[in-house]
Amino acid sequence: MKTLELLVSDPYAYIDVFLLIFIRILSLFLAVPMFSNRTIPRLVKVGLAFFISLILINVVDLEISVSSSDLMNYALVLVKEFITGWLIGFSAYLAYTTLVLAGQFVDSQIGFSMVNVFDPLSQIQISITGNLYYYLVLLLTIASNAHYFFIRAIINSYDFVPIGGLFLSPDLYNGLIGFFARFFGVALQIAAPFFFIMLLTNVVLAILARTAPQMNLFVIGFPIKILLGMLVMLITMSVFDNISEMIIDMAKDFMNSTIKGMMP
Repeated sequence: MKTLELLVSDPYAYIDVFLLIFIRILSLFLAVPMFSNRTIPRLVKVGLAFFISLILINVVDLEISVSSSDLMNYALVLVKEFITGWLIGFSAYLAYTTLVLAGQFVDSQIGFSMVNVFDPLSQIQISITGNLYYYLVLLLTIASNAHYFFIRAIINSYDFVPIGGLFLSPDLYNGLIGFFARFFGVALQIAAPFFFIMLLTNVVLAILARTAPQMNLFVIGFPIKILLGMLVMLITMSVFDNISEMIIDMAKDFMNSTIKGMMP
């Protein structure tokens, strides 16, 4: 039944469907990068989820087999919808945390491993370079309008996972394992220039330590590594748009894999 006809014939059923859509979209905003930032007021997130749900219920044909009169089954479907939206959003968040891991690799090489900042989403301390990379890619995501894919993914999810149709299949776990194999590989690719430069620097410092043992190379080497690390960071910024595309593509692939892994 079309939603407009449903609204006229049975407004209570219309509200039941709307609430289920609203829960899935709101749970997406609780985990997906950018929308999940705690600096965004909760009222904004709720309002955005409300209006997207209002549009979605009128453009997608949705069928439900339960109503709020059957409280237990309806509550179970609500929980399923929350888990569905949250898993889709969290899969995108995991893809973006590749940058945090790459930043930790970089900081451990240039001597910034003790300099951390607090991440309000994960509630942990993350490296300063990882934080820089993370928010820089988020900025590029907004600039390229790639953030619309997050909303498109939740809309397309109804084609694969209907309301109340959540099923955690083995494909979901296989996709997660495959993602983490790619996760560490991409992080190492981003940090590879720093590993190479720091390896050469350590070799040069080791040679100097043998030829001039009276020099305090620990004091000299620390600022040299920081200077070289900042120089490499400045040079690699010129290719950061490619890194951004790689992270966005990885987020898209993992979100699609997660959605298909929840198919009934």
